[in-house]
Amino acid sequence: MRPTSVALFALFALLPATPAAAQQARTIAVGRVVTDSLTARDPVGRSRKASYHVWTLDGRRGQKIEIDLASADFDAYLVLRDGEGYVIGRDDDSGEGNAARLHAILPREGRYQIVATSFSESGRGRYTLGVSGWETPDAPPAGAAATLRPGETKDGLLEPGDEVSGDGPFQDRWTFDARAGQRLRFELRSTDFDSYLVVLGPDGAQLATDDDGLGDNDASIAFRAGAAGHYTALATSYGDDPKSGAYRLTLVEESGDFAEPGEAGRVAAGETKDGRLETGDRFGTRGFEDRWTFTARAGQLLRIDVTSQAFDTYAVLRFGETPVDSNDDGGDGTSARIMTVAPNTGTYTLVVSAYSEGRAGGRYAVALGVTATPAAAGAPARIAPGQRLAGRLEPGDRARDGGGFEDVWEFDARPGQDVTIEMRSGSFDAYLELRDPQGRIVAENDDGLGEGTDSFVFAHLEQGGRHRIVARGYGDRESTGFYELALATAAPAGAPGRVLELRDGDAIVGRLEPGDSVVGDSTYADVYLFRPSRSADVVIDLRSGDFDAYLLLQDAAGRTLATDDDGGSGRDSRLSFGVTAGATYRILANSYGEERATGAYRLSLRFAP
Repeated sequence: MRPTSVALFALFALLPATPAAAQQARTIAVGRVVTDSLTARDPVGRSRKASYHVWTLDGRRGQKIEIDLASADFDAYLVLRDGEGYVIGRDDDSGEGNAARLHAILPREGRYQIVATSFSESGRGRYTLGVSGWETPDAPPAGAAATLRPGETKDGLLEPGDEVSGDGPFQDRWTFDARAGQRLRFELRSTDFDSYLVVLGPDGAQLATDDDGLGDNDASIAFRAGAAGHYTALATSYGDDPKSGAYRLTLVEESGDFAEPGEAGRVAAGETKDGRLETGDRFGTRGFEDRWTFTARAGQLLRIDVTSQAFDTYAVLRFGETPVDSNDDGGDGTSARIMTVAPNTGTYTLVVSAYSEGRAGGRYAVALGVTATPAAAGAPARIAPGQRLAGRLEPGDRARDGGGFEDVWEFDARPGQDVTIEMRSGSFDAYLELRDPQGRIVAENDDGLGEGTDSFVFAHLEQGGRHRIVARGYGDRESTGFYELALATAAPAGAPGRVLELRDGDAIVGRLEPGDSVVGDSTYADVYLFRPSRSADVVIDLRSGDFDAYLLLQDAAGRTLATDDDGGSGRDSRLSFGVTAGATYRILANSYGEERATGAYRLSLRFAP
């Protein structure tokens, strides 16, 4: 039995009370929009204590309607009841902003009541109420089971006439065949109700359930078929109410070199491994969990990244049974990142799960980086191109005039050399300064890496000699904690106008300049070709400190497939797109606006985890 809310009559008591006779008669029909005002003279609900109006609507059995309640004065709240007072639906913020929007399929012919009220007790003011027809997607007939195959996405509709689950809501049955050992993932999305998924095995036994595994109110289940056979997915809504609404159901087959469910994986320094949370895994306090082991020496700095497009990752690091560190969103977006010093020499265990408690799962990637012990507090350190070293801001470091600590790193450069510098930290908002031999700032950056609060600098060095990198936290606070610093020399991408080919994992430094290709608005663009080795989602990042980055993705014929202006950090661009193995794509590194911007940029491409 899924968790329940309250019974219908208890729910009814929480909503605005009638009788409608306490108010002047208000009627509305499909196709009408009315305006009115909630005032202190209006009746209030017994439990919600908010002013309300009751509007009557005459409806037909099976009629599909959309009700919109909007106000600039209060947070709108809608309730739809039948003639006997049973709640058919309710909504708070499904419209734009604080507007309420409710989709419903009327179960019988008769008179219905629409309660227009405020979410808060003090909400009063003018509002607009409208009722219109609701165009639903093509879906299987009410109560009929439908089939779904891996790779398909189909629309469905919860409505009167559907099968009713044991605890109240409508549910649709979708059947599919699976091979023994086949890994599949269901995704259920709806803007009309809180999605809830159930997967049943060939024998009818419940294998997995999920409520919000995709985030928001969408559900996802990743599972491994234990035996060949005929399986069933139940698409329904969360709670006790028999809610009507449209949804979209997707079934995806996932392939990869995953450990068997419940078995620990092994990852070494410098490796990135794929994993999958699925049925058959251990079930911990946050749901499904995988374990990965590795060895480290005391004093080494460990950086562990866990990324996924399927769920919000959570990571716990243990030495034996002793917790060492844990993290939720220290990486990019909802990715977990742990940066810590190994306290002991020996075998460590990384526990990977979803942050939300439940049965969320799916594909993820775990990456392990191990670097040497940071330099002593306050001492300048040396870094050479190609190195990735660890540092630590701590008491004893050089104090900044404006407050806080800073570390200084030195390297030697040649005149005209291009360099890139990355600074990453899970402990504070990283900030970079690059200074020339005279101490002047050549470049500085706060969040240029486009991954959370990490920093990135690209610089063309006009003079040779000893340069200094100042690593610190953003602002005047006394930021402390570990960070990683990487220095690299960058060769120009090629002569102006030349077309180069990119591969997965490439990061290229280029420059927009006269002689480059020109796009339709007369701005400069560098063109790159990409021929993916597999069908998957790719992530393309374009970063620049010299211009507002703009990305275009085209097919081989030059037809635009996707564009992005500021999808990355600040004015940087990021595109995520599903590509097909063997196809040819054109990636254009461009600037936003009509002016012919020039300057350096960094373009990177990788397959999404």
